[in-house]
Amino acid sequence: MRGVTALRSASGAPAEGRRRSDLPGSVFGDRVTTPRLVLRYTVTGLVVLVLVAVVTVFASRTIGTQEAIGDAIRATSLVAEVAAEPTLTDGVLAGDPTALAALDHAVRTHVVRGSLVRVKIWDASGRIVYSDESRLIGDRFALGDDARSALATGTPVADISDLGDPENRLEERAVQLLEVYERLQTPSGTPVLFEAYFSYAGVTAAGRSLWLQFAPYILGALGLLALLQVPIAVSLARRLHRTQVQREHLFARAIEATDAERRRIAGDLHDGVVQDLAGVAFSLGAVTRRDAGGPGMDEVENAAGRVRHAVRSLRSLLVEIYPPNLYEEGLEAALSDLLARLAARGTETSLEVGVPVPALDVDVIELLYRVGQEGLRNVAEHADAQRVEITVRREGAAVVMRVVDDGRGIDPGPLPDRPGHLGLRALAGLADRLGATLEMESAPGRGTELRLEVPAR
Repeated sequence: MRGVTALRSASGAPAEGRRRSDLPGSVFGDRVTTPRLVLRYTVTGLVVLVLVAVVTVFASRTIGTQEAIGDAIRATSLVAEVAAEPTLTDGVLAGDPTALAALDHAVRTHVVRGSLVRVKIWDASGRIVYSDESRLIGDRFALGDDARSALATGTPVADISDLGDPENRLEERAVQLLEVYERLQTPSGTPVLFEAYFSYAGVTAAGRSLWLQFAPYILGALGLLALLQVPIAVSLARRLHRTQVQREHLFARAIEATDAERRRIAGDLHDGVVQDLAGVAFSLGAVTRRDAGGPGMDEVENAAGRVRHAVRSLRSLLVEIYPPNLYEEGLEAALSDLLARLAARGTETSLEVGVPVPALDVDVIELLYRVGQEGLRNVAEHADAQRVEITVRREGAAVVMRVVDDGRGIDPGPLPDRPGHLGLRALAGLADRLGATLEMESAPGRGTELRLEVPAR
């Protein structure tokens, strides 16, 4: 028997130590409707689109910023070689005012503009030989690794300025700067270091402008791709829904056909084999009464007893196959017949039907009977119970059936993982069609409760 609903304490909570899991709402699993599937696809697509957009924006801005830094390096090389180097004489290194004035004019006219906000020229000892901030001229500071590398190799280097360095004491602390180093030479061949400072906000703005140029195309293409997938998702959802409906319809037809076949087999057995055996038993009984004490009568009596027992067994089997008294005598009588087989094996039984059968639809009555039948079959085959009880009561707007035993119980798990319980799966599908719920609660050594709750109609 497979686990799906548990005994509850007086407070309504599951009894301690017992576990609960629901039977599937459909034999084929939860039905996925077209709107649900399309909505699920749309939400998933939007999440993926947002994630791709975030990654694209981040990557684009990073690439744009790197490209803008590359542009700053190229701009530094250009202005250093075209505007600064032609006016950079040895007199600048010597501090000649005329040479400094000529260099300053060239820098202020052609170099310091836009995002380029500061210029310094260093000698190899770390002395600032020129700056557009005249207060720095003549100051000496230790050259950093980037500056020494650019001076030694001639390869331009860019990095974020550390505004805490003494050389940057005159800069605004709130304005982040990008510094670029470029090596130059005086006419005598003396190497010096040209340093240009760019406003980092201007650099990032250039990078942002760069990625904004192509980001809309990427995001637009992704959005268009997502929209193009929606009709495909709708088509697949409709096809899946039609398939599910067809399968459930076929399953319902199979249940109806099985029910009709059960009725036919039960009628044939009752009107044929059972009646024949009953006649044999009656004839044998007449023989034993007529020739009582004669030779061989004991064997005849034993044969008559065995035939009568076979007739009773067949009639019990007929009740299992199709209860003839379900509609004639009512649900309580049909369930009593089912319990009688357990009572004959020594199991204590109890039955309470507190709902008048005429107040229920035929489909509901059949479902109640089938659930009771399947629950008792599992009790007989698996539970090893001393007591079993069935209750059918009206609770609010619903009719609730409970099949409770004190047997060995089970460790509830997913129903499909346990073999031999197609009956419960089929009943779960039938319950779902009627808007009912079928559950089971159980735990090893604590018995099992099968609970059906169906709207009263």
